[in-house]
Amino acid sequence: MTQTPTGPGREDIATTIKTCLLASIGSTLDTTLISDDTNLFDLGVDSMNMTELLLQLEQRFGFTLAPEDLSSDLFVRFGNLVSFVQSHAHRG
Repeated sequence: MTQTPTGPGREDIATTIKTCLLASIGSTLDTTLISDDTNLFDLGVDSMNMTELLLQLEQRFGFTLAPEDLSSDLFVRFGNLVSFVQSHAHRG
């Protein structure tokens, strides 16, 4: 029996988010230094690059954010953002 693909895996999503995140904040930080516990505000995420990052993620993963989806909790830990994108990417 074959399973239908449900979307990108967590590691693929995390890698893409790291790339988009660093591009959004204009950082050359090594992506291996970003872990699930990394506070994105500590990396320099602000409201302007947060918006840019979310737009990139919507385009890359093919989903649209609803206003009620947005909360600062998404950016407190990198893992929160990965889990959020993973749940939305699977929905399409």
